Amino acid sequence: MSEGAPSPDKPMSTIPAEARAYQGHRAGVVSRVTANLLDVVVIVVVLAVCYAGWIGFRFLRDPRGFTFPPLPPLGLLVLLGLWLQMIYFAFTWVTTGRTYGGHVMGLRVVNFRGEKLRIWGAVVRAAFCVVLPVGLLWVVVSRENRSIQDVVLRSSVIYDWTARAPRAGRGSSQPPDFDTVATN
Repeated sequence: MSEGAPSPDKPMSTIPAEARAYQGHRAGVVSRVTANLLDVVVIVVVLAVCYAGWIGFRFLRDPRGFTFPPLPPLGLLVLLGLWLQMIYFAFTWVTTGRTYGGHVMGLRVVNFRGEKLRIWGAVVRAAFCVVLPVGLLWVVVSRENRSIQDVVLRSSVIYDWTARAPRAGRGSSQPPDFDTVATN
């Protein structure tokens, strides 16, 4: 057998060799901020697509009298973006445990048992993250790599490169090893 080929007694892992040491550990501030910046880009793109759709609808309704509608006031756009971000966070944390940014960075949000968040936990955490985004910076001083939201709600953001989300409720897989701290 060649050196790189998997053997029957040693199964092949989908987790990169460099990442295996961090699998299941709490994520640091650099990974989490990067994931959140990617999620902000997702929200901005969704808002831009909605605006383009509104322009297209107005054009199809009256092509001869069409004029570009003015952008909504900045305050309204920010509020709409924050509302959309809260829904996006809650939905993705309940379904897969990760947002797009979390997927790219190999992060997953779990409850204190290492399971996916339940609906109300996800909604409360999402609202908390949107209202107090600077709570993420607590990760810098926390010895356990936990944000204020994590401390209050007993959740964690862990490194998890597996494709399948842990099940919510009883009988789920073993919780990650939260005793060890990984830093970026």
